[in-house]
Amino acid sequence: MTHFRLASERVKAKCSAERDGPGRPSPGRRSSARATARSRSRGLCAALTRLSLALGLCVVGCGAPQVPRSSLTVAMALFPGEAIVYRKILADFESVSGTRVQLVTETYGDILHLLQAESGAGRGRFDLVELDIATLGQARDDVRELEPSLLATERKLFPAAAWRVGVIANQLYFVPHRIMWQAMIYNRLRVPHPPADWEELARFVRAHPGKLAIKGALYEGVLCDVAPFVWEAGGSVLQPTSTDTLTGLDFLAGLAPGLNPRSAVFREMSVLEAQARGEVWIHFNWPFAMTYLHDKGLAPLVDLSAPIPAGPKGRATVLGGGYLAIPRSAPHPDSAQLFLRFLLTSDVQQRLVSELGWQNALPIKRDAQAALLYGGFSAMRPYMRARPTVPDYQALSNRWQRALAAILFADTPAVVALKPVTAWVEGLPYESVRPAS
Repeated sequence: MTHFRLASERVKAKCSAERDGPGRPSPGRRSSARATARSRSRGLCAALTRLSLALGLCVVGCGAPQVPRSSLTVAMALFPGEAIVYRKILADFESVSGTRVQLVTETYGDILHLLQAESGAGRGRFDLVELDIATLGQARDDVRELEPSLLATERKLFPAAAWRVGVIANQLYFVPHRIMWQAMIYNRLRVPHPPADWEELARFVRAHPGKLAIKGALYEGVLCDVAPFVWEAGGSVLQPTSTDTLTGLDFLAGLAPGLNPRSAVFREMSVLEAQARGEVWIHFNWPFAMTYLHDKGLAPLVDLSAPIPAGPKGRATVLGGGYLAIPRSAPHPDSAQLFLRFLLTSDVQQRLVSELGWQNALPIKRDAQAALLYGGFSAMRPYMRARPTVPDYQALSNRWQRALAAILFADTPAVVALKPVTAWVEGLPYESVRPAS
């Protein structure tokens, strides 16, 4: 109780000092940047005051408190430029909580391996980790259950689909940190009216062979491109030979002869570069694609985003991004919980959007040109869906990747190509199968 009372007092004292100021400001000389920074700081102070008080009340109601330590170590998959900005956000938490945060940047794969190693050893260094959404099922046994109150108080920050993927067996284990989803990228000069549904997409491919591309290399990207078509037909990645799944795959197989010949090796950047050269007129990609095209002077003059064409059962797009969790071996789990709640405040989430350019799920408040650039992504926001959260998702994905290569580029019937996928899914424990995915 003492820690949270002192933390609250520190927050109040800091907020009072910033509100009253050190003296009278000189009229007309305060820059808009300083005013914005002060406003942002006041917002964070208010949020943290509420947070500290709320946690103090929880401690009173829940029994004897555990006093958090004075430091935290968090592992996140940030680029160097992102880490510089992120450390400024961490500094705000440090100044009002008295807790020092050490940020360690690693790849998603390395973070998962470190998490598993520390879990196996029964002790560890990391208090909070960021994990790729595709590995949540694999990491579940190595992380702690989170307070259900996170769902009740912070649900509005992200759409239901983004929260749902972090809930396994009715228990919250992971919370969204940054999320993204795909849309269709198209050349507005060559394609004045982007395809709105499957019929129009098929008509485009027949009229312009080689101008539609998918990310078809043997990696996760091919499943990210194909899964929305399976979902739009009513199918599921975990029901590979259902009638609806086969409907989606048969549609794509019908398009295959008219795909760009390099689709079998395209990945995110190579297909985007082909779009920039004009070799490709339509493909599917993540929000960074619009930033890339804009920086090259191609968007919005040449390229724009649009919704993924709708299928017989509606629209769908794939959810991607990173999720936060507290390791079972975390040395300071209570402090990690406080920091997690800080990251999930609307003020901090808005900073992640405005200062790092993350899409997340907050309403995008940008200028008219940016709204034009990301219009397709905004339109697809209600239709995001997660890949299945199963214990060894990579094994499932690898089988899907090989099956899709056979279906799309080797003219193999889907029911034949999918036999290894079917056998793997049939071996899953019943509780691991999540039909919604």
